[in-house]
Amino acid sequence: MQLEIQVALNFIISYLYNKLPRRRVNIFGEELERLLKKKYEGHWYPEKPYKGSGFRCIHIGEKVDPVIEQASKESGLDIDDVRGNLPQDLSVWIDPFEVSYQIGEKGPVKVLYVDDNENGCELDKEIKNSFNPEAQVFMPISDPASSVSSSPSPPFGHSAAVSPTFMPRSTQPLTFTTATFAATKFGSTKMKNSGRSNKVARTSPTNLGLNVNDLLKQKALSSSMHSLYGLGLGSQQQQQQQ
Repeated sequence: MQLEIQVALNFIISYLYNKLPRRRVNIFGEELERLLKKKYEGHWYPEKPYKGSGFRCIHIGEKVDPVIEQASKESGLDIDDVRGNLPQDLSVWIDPFEVSYQIGEKGPVKVLYVDDNENGCELDKEIKNSFNPEAQVFMPISDPASSVSSSPSPPFGHSAAVSPTFMPRSTQPLTFTTATFAATKFGSTKMKNSGRSNKVARTSPTNLGLNVNDLLKQKALSSSMHSLYGLGLGSQQQQQQQ
């Protein structure tokens, strides 16, 4: 749950950096992390990843998810400023082993992170560029000593007693960007494969009335695109070897 929440936080906060005061954005991230962990207690099912998906979904639209409002209040940010700098009608699903998002009720569902325990082709450019390219790069850390390390280390600590803190790039030796980090495993620079087929249609508090078949088609199309991308890379490599 820690990793999935951090990936979602990185995605959301990437839109706020360089737009709102950095210190308050950091506090916003810390408060949102705390609130999400509390909300998900008793509602996290690794054996059935999509159970409770609608409950765990974060939605920012005409109505803003209460955890976003509370985190804004605790950090001193105006909720209208937060909403104004995020994509309109944004839904972010945080499920065991996967984080995905959708912009607009009819927009495609895109994957930010998936742990399918498989080695595959790197994420395509569309997914790698899901993060705001203007965002300040930051890495959460759990041990102050890690900031002086000369080699990449796991970005999240495993100690439950210390909460990760969002730090600007200038204090970190790591060279991960928010987008590339979200697509990697702990400390690994190998991009993750985003293809997991036959997924259950996603639901959020505001899109329960959407056509389930349409969402399934979007998921299937996304998986097909990744498969074609992988085949294309394989063909190019064979031609180069010949």
